[in-house]
Amino acid sequence: MLGWEQGLRIPRLDAVERVAYALGLSPAFLAYGIESDGSQPTEGLRCEGVASRLRQTRAARGLTMRALARAAGLTDTAVRSTEAGTSMPSIATVEAFAIALGVSPGWLAYGLGPMESPGRRRGAESLASSPGLEADIAGAIRTPDEP
Repeated sequence: MLGWEQGLRIPRLDAVERVAYALGLSPAFLAYGIESDGSQPTEGLRCEGVASRLRQTRAARGLTMRALARAAGLTDTAVRSTEAGTSMPSIATVEAFAIALGVSPGWLAYGLGPMESPGRRRGAESLASSPGLEADIAGAIRTPDEP
C-alpha cells in the first residue's frame, strides 16, 4: 500500500473494497467520499458488478464504446476490457466513466448509493452533456448493428 500512500499508484476497485471492509468503511466512501451503506456482501465483492453496470448505463445512454472512451478521456480498450470483465479498473478510471455518463462513481463502482451523480442532483451537467463533447457524442450514437 505504500505506493498508494505516496500517490505513485492508483488502486483498483477490488483492492479499495477489501481495504474498506478491513477498516469497517464503505468502499464508496473510501474511494470517492460518498456516504453509503457499506455492509460487506455475503460472497464476492460489490465491484464485480462494475462490468454490467457500465455496459447497461452506456447502452441506456445510446453511446458506443468509442464514444464513451472519448467522453471519458480513456481508450477504447479501457471500455471494452471493463465491460467484458477481463480487467478490474482503477478508481480513477471508474470516476472518468461516471463523469462521462453522469452517474455516481460510488454506484458505478460498487452499486452503492443513488445512481445519479451528486452533481446531477444539484442540477449540474455531466461531462458527457457538456457543449465541447456534444458533437462527438451525437456523431457516435449507436446504430442498431453496433455493439
